[in-house]
Order: sequence, then structure tokens, then C-alpha cells
Amino acid sequence: MAITDGPNSLFISSQSKSSSRVGNDILAYCNRCKMNLTHTIVTCGANNKPEKVLCNTCKSEKLYRSPKSEAELAKGGTREMERDEEQDLDLDAGAKRLTGDDPGVKKKSKSKAKARKKDDSDSRASTKSVAQLPLSMQAGTSEDIAQFEARLSAQKNNVSQAKEYKASVRFKTGEILNHKSFGIGFVVAESGLNKIEVLFSKGRKLLATGLGQ
Repeated sequence: MAITDGPNSLFISSQSKSSSRVGNDILAYCNRCKMNLTHTIVTCGANNKPEKVLCNTCKSEKLYRSPKSEAELAKGGTREMERDEEQDLDLDAGAKRLTGDDPGVKKKSKSKAKARKKDDSDSRASTKSVAQLPLSMQAGTSEDIAQFEARLSAQKNNVSQAKEYKASVRFKTGEILNHKSFGIGFVVAESGLNKIEVLFSKGRKLLATGLGQ
């Protein structure tokens, strides 16, 4: 096996007459080894020109690059070499993403999973905290507001006779009261001896009733 002269001097193979150049040896620049080395042709493109090659020294696969001149090799860090290296890194990263070996992708996936888990936990905690709030501190639901509007419409003639709310006065289910903060309210239930559940425009509240009696 000997290096030929002429236009095919880059090839180092006794099979130079073969129609396919895949598998042949070729002298190319290896950006990892930072020198011109013998490579094996992996794939060829149009006009049977080498596309991808495998360095026989470091075993890295890359796009074919023609050998660098001695002046270029002496500089050791030209922009062209940097672009070549970045291109190789992009190819390697793309291959890792396709095979699932990219730790960055796995890390992002884990981060997204943790974020979803945190959102679910926050949602459950929020729901639980609302359920644990006293009735007087809970915001009115759309159902409560609709019920209040319906009662207000049905008893609009009796609203003017609403009793002023006082904790010392005893109220019973069905009565209408007027609270200085919450306004008109309908007593919908009695909760214990001295508590009533009242439906206001902003929701249900638990109020004291009949204290001192």
C-alpha cells in the first residue's frame, strides 16, 4: 500500500480504481487530534466525494475536511478550525438527543416533571387550605351567589322588613337580617345552639346568635 501521486495523492489505498470510495483511506484534517491524519471514508456524496470520515487515530466520526497547510497547522486556532470543532459538537449533540443519551435533555425532562409535580402539590395545598378556612373567611361560590340572587328576587317585598343583626338576638332559619358589613342576608341553617349560617351576596357566613340568652 503506497501513497499515489497526482490529483489522487490524498488517497492511501491500493483500491483507488474501485468505483466506490467508501472504506478507502484518505488523508484529512482531524480537529480533535489537531493534525492531518489518515481517515477511513464512511459515506460519499455527489460525484463520489467523501462526506463523512472516521479518524483512524482517535476513532471520531466527522465531516471530511481537507488537510491543512503547515502554516494553518502552526497557527493552531484559526476561526476555520473553531467552526469545524463547533460543527462536530453540534453533530454529536444531535446524535445524543436522538438516542436519548443527552444528559441535558434528561435534566430538562426531570425539571419539567418536578415543576408539574410542584404545581399539582400547590394546587392540592391551595384546595386543602380553602377547605380548612372558617366559613366566614371563605369566598362565595358561583352557586351561593346564584342562590342569593334567587332568594332576593323571590323575597324582594320582605327585604325592607329585615331585622338588624345583633349577636344577642336569636335568628331562625328562613329569616332575613341586615348585617352592617355584609348587608342583606338569608338565614339558611342553624348550626348548634348559638350559631346560624347566613347566605349573603358574597357567600355564606357563620354568625353568632342568641348570645346571653
